[in-house]
Amino acid sequence: MRLRPTSPAFTVLLATLVTLASFATDMGLPVLDATAASLGVTPATAALTLSVFMIGFATGPLVFGPLSDRFGRRPVLLAAVATFAAFGALGAFAQSLGALLLWRFVMGAGAGTAQVLVLATVRDLFSGAEARARQSYVNLAAGVAPIIAPTLGVWVAAAGGWRAIYGALAAGGLVLLAAAALGLRETAPRRKQAVLTVRGTLASYGRVMRHPVTMGYALIMALCFGCLFAYVSGSSLVLIGLMGVSQRTYGALFAATAVGLMLGAFSNARLGRRGVPAARLVTAGLATIAIAAVVLLALASAGALSVWALVPLIVVSHVGQGVVRPNAAQGALEPMPDIAGVAGAVLTGLQMLGGALASGVAASLFDGRTATAMTGTMSVCALGAVAVYALVVRPAERRLAAEVETRTLRPELAAAA
Repeated sequence: MRLRPTSPAFTVLLATLVTLASFATDMGLPVLDATAASLGVTPATAALTLSVFMIGFATGPLVFGPLSDRFGRRPVLLAAVATFAAFGALGAFAQSLGALLLWRFVMGAGAGTAQVLVLATVRDLFSGAEARARQSYVNLAAGVAPIIAPTLGVWVAAAGGWRAIYGALAAGGLVLLAAAALGLRETAPRRKQAVLTVRGTLASYGRVMRHPVTMGYALIMALCFGCLFAYVSGSSLVLIGLMGVSQRTYGALFAATAVGLMLGAFSNARLGRRGVPAARLVTAGLATIAIAAVVLLALASAGALSVWALVPLIVVSHVGQGVVRPNAAQGALEPMPDIAGVAGAVLTGLQMLGGALASGVAASLFDGRTATAMTGTMSVCALGAVAVYALVVRPAERRLAAEVETRTLRPELAAAA
């Protein structure tokens, strides 16, 4: 019953596991008011269910990533998906906001661990262009989920109320748990059965944080995610509050921009398999994101930003995101084959931190008159990602490549002498 890693079904299964977080957050967005009314709190307070989920998403992998390096990807992944399903079911029966927040936090930890282990599994099995192509296909699913999740949430809630959404998430988790249990085999490299200690775990984290390529790509991912989340957090304020579009139109426009992520990921996979170097793809993707953000800022500052300029430029920016993210993820994990779980946890944690900070800044600086807060935050993040790549990652990659070439040539020179 185990799926071959090269089969389309294997890639689909990994991609579906990544969408747990999107469905758990986006399906509940249309029914926050109903959730608040049922639990006797304000809608703003009910929105904390999103925040605690993301906190769990960021912190859970920091614990379970190292466990996957020690005990294997498969058992930890299965435990993470089972946790997501079990606490989703508990969420359906929550009678207070406090209980729901706790269940949401644990659900987030399960979803975050699943995503990190998908990245680590791809790193275990593939390298080079093929690994980047697989990461791209996983990102395709991440682009599809936000498009369909809110609508699916409305349908489920119409049939059974907001609690039915948690029941649906639990059922989906159980289906994925069965599929993963039947279809996935262990992929982690075999290691000596050393005792897992706090000191050893901290040493692994230190090794990741000292590596310029891994940390450079992790920072690029965080800054790109910050650019993306600055738009996510500010889009309703700008499109609905400033530009006057209806909520229905806003939903359609938001879904349309997500198509850019899918297009970028698909293009990256095809170009990578045709031999286009990853460095060239990352450079082009980062340039696309930065140019789109700076043009948006210029238009907003001049008071010339309209729906017809904003949406196409966001689509273009998302195409760049779809190209950069799979290459940066694989670039961060590539130097850490034996501790890919730890590296993936750092990657995810920084990504969530970048998104949270950028969205908070964009929302808090919004003045109600212009879109400069959103577009300015996007520009700072995008230009920061370009700077990290140009000043940190590329010099480190060239230096490491030169060291490898020197070690390769040394025996040949000795033999010639």
